[in-house]
Amino acid sequence: MEPASLLLGLRILLALGLYGFLAALFWMLWRDLRAAAKTSTARAQKLGRLVVLESSLPNLPPNTVFPLASVTALGRAPTNAVPLPDETCSLEHALLHQREGKWWLEDLGSRNGTHLNGHPVQAPMPVLNGDVIGVGGTRLKVELEN
Repeated sequence: MEPASLLLGLRILLALGLYGFLAALFWMLWRDLRAAAKTSTARAQKLGRLVVLESSLPNLPPNTVFPLASVTALGRAPTNAVPLPDETCSLEHALLHQREGKWWLEDLGSRNGTHLNGHPVQAPMPVLNGDVIGVGGTRLKVELEN
């Protein structure tokens, strides 16, 4: 066998080995991402959800559901967990978060305020299952998992 054909064969084997390694690496990453997505979905389902009762926004019909995370931001910014593209909402309007096993609603200094069961939120207030949060022209019902 000539040295040139031997070198060509070794190069081909090296390239195949490299492609096999990269394929195995991408397969493991894909598998881990799928597992992480399932875990985060399961966690979100366990915490609860916010359900739109009424809204002045045409693109936010009643019964729209937003899953709760341990920290859920509400406001006009599209980066919020609950984006409310309403001119009466602040970019970062309110925060619903879980602390020591309880849920708390906090107004983040919004101009038009946040309401919990029709009462203005001046300081962080505890939230219970079935409470109604008012942000701008939208009312959201809290449905917590037990």
